[in-house]
Amino acid sequence: MENSKNNLNEEPISTPVSNLLSKSTRKRYLLFLLLILPAFLLRLVTAAYPILQTIYLGFTNLSILKGTNDFVGLKNYLAMQTNIGVQGAASFTIVFIIATTFLDLMFGMMIALLLNSSFHGRTFARTINLIPWAIPTIVAGYVFRWLLDDQFGLLPFWVTQLTGLRPALFIHPLASQITVILVHAWKDAPFMAIILLAGMQGIPDELYDAARVDGANAWHRFWGLTVPLIMPLTITMGLFRLVWSLGSFDLVYGLTFGGPGVATSVLALQVFREGILFFKFGFASAISVILLILVAIIGVLGLWLFRKSEVAY
Repeated sequence: MENSKNNLNEEPISTPVSNLLSKSTRKRYLLFLLLILPAFLLRLVTAAYPILQTIYLGFTNLSILKGTNDFVGLKNYLAMQTNIGVQGAASFTIVFIIATTFLDLMFGMMIALLLNSSFHGRTFARTINLIPWAIPTIVAGYVFRWLLDDQFGLLPFWVTQLTGLRPALFIHPLASQITVILVHAWKDAPFMAIILLAGMQGIPDELYDAARVDGANAWHRFWGLTVPLIMPLTITMGLFRLVWSLGSFDLVYGLTFGGPGVATSVLALQVFREGILFFKFGFASAISVILLILVAIIGVLGLWLFRKSEVAY
């Protein structure tokens, strides 16, 4: 009897509490939806709609000059297989993003190690390190185009004075490609160095002190402590640089404009040529879809590597 009375007394109390919690939960979810709705609508308008519209235009022959806007299916994608500009841009794009990302990480790591060490003027060195990155990319492209010009360039002039040779970097395809990659590394490696330096600053000094007590030298401390602890950050920045390099063409535009021929052209520059210069929006949209697919593949691969590195380290 006492148990039944207790149950009767507890039921009226528990029911309003559960209803109150459910109402509170519903209110929180409603508030959450109301708060994210503006951002969701903004992203829907600025990202989702342009992507879907670009995918659709990739299946059309939209051209302002020809006045066409018909559905052509996979015709644009099949045309890429015989388009010399797209083929050359696609091949160099792969080389460009891999080489520049590797050099950015390598030079950035070296600069970060230097800036992380103790020496006089370290603060000043950290400050001037960002100057190349702070220069607008298109400006850097035009500046190096002038500096390396075989007729009026300052650097070829110095080489001529010292060796008697007159280098013409922008005439030979391979030399032009190497030049574009190195200039890109000069421009973006300082930014990578600052990010990696921030990761190194987060490593406790006690770990290095314990490694020194165990007899580890600088090389062993670098590979045994520094690299594993900043590996997730390194993978994240490498993924960031890969994706960013895929969509950027301003340095190539200012430095070589894709020349000689299409030796240094990238897919993003090819989109600009086909869409802005030749008004072939359908074909340019198809190239953009290829870029989107490459970004998606790199993103999935990067997330897999990031999770693997977290498990390993």
